[in-house]
Amino acid sequence: MNHVSRRSLMKGGLVSAGLSLLTKGRFSEALAAPVPQVGGRAEEELYNAKGLPGGGQLEIRMTTSALNPDLDLVEVADRMSPFNPESWFTEWNRVAEKNQQIAENFEKESLKVSANEFYYRAARFYQRAVIYLPEADSRMLPTFHKLIEAYNSAWRMVRPPYERLEIPYEGNTLPAYFTKPRGPAGQRYPVLYAFGGADSGLVGGGFGAYTARGIAYLWVDGPGQGIPLRLKHMYAPPDSERVAKAVIDFLVSRPDVDSNRIGILGMSIGGYTAPRCASGDSRIKACATNSGAYNLHDDIFEYYPPIRERLRWLSGAKDFADAGKKMAEFTMEGRADKIECPMFIGYRKDDRVMDPQGAYQLYQAATKSQRTMVEGLGHDVGHERPSPFRPDIIADWFAKQFGTAS
Repeated sequence: MNHVSRRSLMKGGLVSAGLSLLTKGRFSEALAAPVPQVGGRAEEELYNAKGLPGGGQLEIRMTTSALNPDLDLVEVADRMSPFNPESWFTEWNRVAEKNQQIAENFEKESLKVSANEFYYRAARFYQRAVIYLPEADSRMLPTFHKLIEAYNSAWRMVRPPYERLEIPYEGNTLPAYFTKPRGPAGQRYPVLYAFGGADSGLVGGGFGAYTARGIAYLWVDGPGQGIPLRLKHMYAPPDSERVAKAVIDFLVSRPDVDSNRIGILGMSIGGYTAPRCASGDSRIKACATNSGAYNLHDDIFEYYPPIRERLRWLSGAKDFADAGKKMAEFTMEGRADKIECPMFIGYRKDDRVMDPQGAYQLYQAATKSQRTMVEGLGHDVGHERPSPFRPDIIADWFAKQFGTAS
């Protein structure tokens, strides 16, 4: 093994910074495996244009796959021109409007359950349509309002499976939803505080893996995301622990939350935000990331130039030069070694959006944390592509940390 190079390890798909891809389905053994000193990036799979910013990458997020049982998604994949912003918006907006019309017809017939389903689908498709529209695009706000209207209409039809909340934050509020497992009155549950990244939006889902494991789930759209960014002009601060403090203050005030078992999960740019929060609030007892990051200037602003306009917008910068300076403040330097809770760091060795090396830097620097790295948990090409079956390993990891695994 001493003669096997880092690159050959990656090409062989054996390990990348510590864990196998669980090909034998043995999660407990994988988590117990030692973490060798291996970096994260599969360079041969990423860079076809050496020397160009971001490896000369296109806006690769604007693709989708026809390998899906949902016929609307198959239709979008069939009609859409890849890497084309206009085609992306047109096709997702078209299926959103189609589903909204179907929902309205069901509502007229008082078929509320079906109306809920199609309003919710419309909201999800409007979210896909608007997700990459820049601040200055005249379609951005109208489409975003359609998203909110469809989402609200869905939960006018039936009772939502979660509480819809507004969490106080620095004189304003952050939209959120909260759901918990079934249990006796008065029971306190461990809770996961979760959020996404630059393209996040508050269209509920994803909580079932946690409530099934006995964990309550709070999803929050923070500053720089969704409603706070587009409607309230609330920009993302580099010191994310400010946001976490407000959210955790809210959580510990609830009679159904176990204040000694609070976890945090961040995805995409949240792969920076979650560890930053954990570095500044000891009430966080477990932290996980999907696309872990160390410094957003290096790990995404320089690594993936197509996202610079969104980063400029969400940080409140006036131009790209200003955005670059602001992004340099989003760093774990001097912070990572303050994280004392266990940490799960997910990444993809072929991630085109977030540099996998940032996840490895985070792992190396967080010396006081009992930490684990898992390859295969990052940005993928083709948003609607079904994943091969594998356990929800992040949810399982939190269940182990909180003692709810059975």
